[in-house]
Amino acid sequence: MVWQIDLKGKTIVVTGGNRGIGLAISEQCAQAGAHVAIIYRSSQDAPEVAKKIGEKYEVHCEAYQADVADQAAISELFKKIYKDVGPVAGVVCNAGVNYKKPAIELTKEDFDDNFGPNVWGVFTCAQAAAKLWKEHDYKNGRIVFVSSVAATIANKGEAQAFYNPTKAAVNSLARNLAMEWADQGITVNCLSPGYVHTDMNAGLKDDPEFEKKVAASTMLNRISTPDEQAGTAVFLLSDYASYITGTQLIVDGGLHSW
Repeated sequence: MVWQIDLKGKTIVVTGGNRGIGLAISEQCAQAGAHVAIIYRSSQDAPEVAKKIGEKYEVHCEAYQADVADQAAISELFKKIYKDVGPVAGVVCNAGVNYKKPAIELTKEDFDDNFGPNVWGVFTCAQAAAKLWKEHDYKNGRIVFVSSVAATIANKGEAQAFYNPTKAAVNSLARNLAMEWADQGITVNCLSPGYVHTDMNAGLKDDPEFEKKVAASTMLNRISTPDEQAGTAVFLLSDYASYITGTQLIVDGGLHSW
């Protein structure tokens, strides 16, 4: 028998699951047999993306528009997903922003714009899932936060004085929630990517010389694709990761290990 991850019968919620790393995670969860609920904020193509995933992998895939920073709305949405798509078994908190700006120009509004979705929004989705699992006495919940190696380094040449601390906060949040919710059978972990070709890093393609320097900073001398990140998230959602909690798995091509 071939070793494989089987998520059949499970519903996985993926925030920001219609683009970038989130889209790759949505697709690979569906490929593993899971039904998928995509939460998006503003992308008009999200419902069509969900439809294509559902048809391609023959699973139920729905897109729901919501602001992850709206605690009450997210709580109600998770209940709706449970009824519409099926029993939620895992959550991938991937939605986030990165507003690059020189630190000397940053404002309180910039702080809120970064920490709102990147930290508070991550927490609201994790909390909504934990409440749902407690209500239904589900003891095998999986939560994955998409963090970043930026949580523990200062990215050379990048003005990210607020973005990086949001990822450090997410790593700490994962450890604390893993501790608090362990008695419910819930695991909480982080996927920490290095540089990935996504819309958030679109500037890399616009500046070939900078892209070359970034690639050279990795041991593999290249930048990751979203698909190369998604497999780790799917693994953390599976029963193979039942004894992994409160930690991060770094997928950065060796960037972090020099």
